[in-house]
Amino acid sequence: MDRLATIAPGTSSAASAHPIARRELFLWIAGCLFANQAVQLINLSSFSAFVTDLAAQNLVYWFACYVVLYRVNASDRRASASVYDWCIAVAMLCAVLVSSFIAYRFAIGFLASVMGLYLLTLYRNDEQLASAGAVLLAVSAQLVWGPIVFQLLTPEFLRADAALVGILIMLVNPEIVWNDTTFRASADHAVSIVGACSSFQNLSTAVLACAAAAMFVRTRWTRRDLAAIAMASAAMIILNDARLCLLAFSAESYQFWHEGPGAPMYGYFTTAVMLLIAFWSARPRGSRL
Repeated sequence: MDRLATIAPGTSSAASAHPIARRELFLWIAGCLFANQAVQLINLSSFSAFVTDLAAQNLVYWFACYVVLYRVNASDRRASASVYDWCIAVAMLCAVLVSSFIAYRFAIGFLASVMGLYLLTLYRNDEQLASAGAVLLAVSAQLVWGPIVFQLLTPEFLRADAALVGILIMLVNPEIVWNDTTFRASADHAVSIVGACSSFQNLSTAVLACAAAAMFVRTRWTRRDLAAIAMASAAMIILNDARLCLLAFSAESYQFWHEGPGAPMYGYFTTAVMLLIAFWSARPRGSRL
């Protein structure tokens, strides 16, 4: 008997084929987006360079990427991809390929914004995909929109940082001379606060930590999340300004906290504080962290 005869009457072979799931398609998009980021951030030229770059990664950022994949994977497995989904998939994958030749922060951040807005606009009733979209917007804020705002307001942010550092220094070591954004401890040691050292440059990381933790634990926002973002931002500013005070004390202190073992110690401690505050807010009501 002909094998084609085994197909039921009125049923085509095309109809019997399993369509691509929406969840599957979005996982491919997010996976390619984050993989392209990883390739550009990690140096694979040697094992030592790989280990060095791996240790210097922003753990909050990669945790947020995991949360996006986690929520997309938890979405409806039975829903098929629509024509709009296929259009955004093709456009995003082509854009990811082009972004390989562009500065990673702005290209990946912009694409994360597009994908996040797409999920929130078309699938706001799907809590899993809406959660993934919200974290994608937080990722884009950390990569592109936050730095743009900081560039526009850099002088104001630096003066605010200098004022906070000046207050702390007056409390612990009033002999250090403070002039605008420069602090001089001696004739041989002075530090100036520049954009890369500003506390306000890292506020988007505090927001990202809170958004990722909240959407990892649950799929709906609460008022506690706003409190957590405010607390994490304040903690980020205080910790960084305390570090700037240590940099101003002496050349030895600067060497330890800026270029020595104190730099990664500060980074890991700050990350732990951000995530602790974020998960404290994200925990279910009545539970203990």
